Amino acid sequence: MKKSLILIIILSLVFNCSKSNVEPTKNLQATFYKGMDLSFQSELEAYNILYKDANNHPIELLDYVSNNGTNLVRLKLWHTPKDGQNSLLKVIAYAKRIKNKNMHFLLDFHYSDYWADPGKQTPPEAWQNMNYDEIKIALYNYTKNVVQELKNKNVLPEIIQIGNETDSGFLWNHGKVWNEFSNNWGNYTGLLYEAIKAVKEVDNSIKIMLHHSSVENAIYFFNELKPFNIDFDMIGLSYYPQFQIKDLGIIQSKLNELALTFNKEILIVETAYPFTLQWNDNNTNYIGYSNQVLSEFPTTPEGQKTYLQWLVSTIKKIPNNKGVGFCYWAPDWVAFNGNEVTSTKGSSWENQCLFDFNYNALPAFDAFKTN
Repeated sequence: MKKSLILIIILSLVFNCSKSNVEPTKNLQATFYKGMDLSFQSELEAYNILYKDANNHPIELLDYVSNNGTNLVRLKLWHTPKDGQNSLLKVIAYAKRIKNKNMHFLLDFHYSDYWADPGKQTPPEAWQNMNYDEIKIALYNYTKNVVQELKNKNVLPEIIQIGNETDSGFLWNHGKVWNEFSNNWGNYTGLLYEAIKAVKEVDNSIKIMLHHSSVENAIYFFNELKPFNIDFDMIGLSYYPQFQIKDLGIIQSKLNELALTFNKEILIVETAYPFTLQWNDNNTNYIGYSNQVLSEFPTTPEGQKTYLQWLVSTIKKIPNNKGVGFCYWAPDWVAFNGNEVTSTKGSSWENQCLFDFNYNALPAFDAFKTN
């Protein structure tokens, strides 16, 4: 009897100890980002656009998106914007609202006074007469001052992009890596080093993203960076079907290859899809023809939703949990009446928004509600 009692006690102790050892740790799963680039809001809010939910009830945009699954907001920053768009003061003001909604904040440094992309990476006007060494100093000081100011205002980003769609480098021609500057990777990475150092000196916890505009061509870019041992955390990619390959299998395989080759987190930091090929103003839209879209997803509200659901599924299949989310570009850039200087009397994007031509929320919001 005593032996049996002792055995029961021993077995009980072993069971309890084993149970405590295998108890899953909570909150180990990384955040899967369901983001939006809302950089236009600092301008659009002045026009009092009445966004509405799917049932035609008026909404406050940031309230609505945060309550419907959005957990990341991206804002662009121009050095000295000339058209009323995102200055540092405007970024700070909107970032406070993002943080108040408990969403993460991604800051997109364009390092220009206007749009920067693979076809143009024009330095700020204030830097245009500088030589390479002077640009390095200006880049470091500007980046550090911006991040320090964000810290002082309690709106530090969780993620910072060092440049926007930098396939061709940035701050041309000092950091250009295209065409006759294809051997200029040393200068480009020298500039990257200064910007990253500036961020890390303010707060080492901020994740650094490098952004390429193409899923299928990014491997070349990041291979060129390898010898320079750049300290970054995330690969940011754009995927717009009208500009890139339309083979869904190749897209998955290229994303997988990026993850396995570079062991970095991958965020589709820009994407969009039309819910119609029609238009709601006199501006020419970026997409208006059926050959610009994917045959698998019709240009309907449900087709737009299914596209986003496919994208989420594709990102989640990236090996080693390296697919960390997506960010929908300009879901709010609806057609509107404004003055010709700031709005060109409308939008070239209204058929790719997440709000229809009556400003009602579209079914694609369902893709933001999934875990």
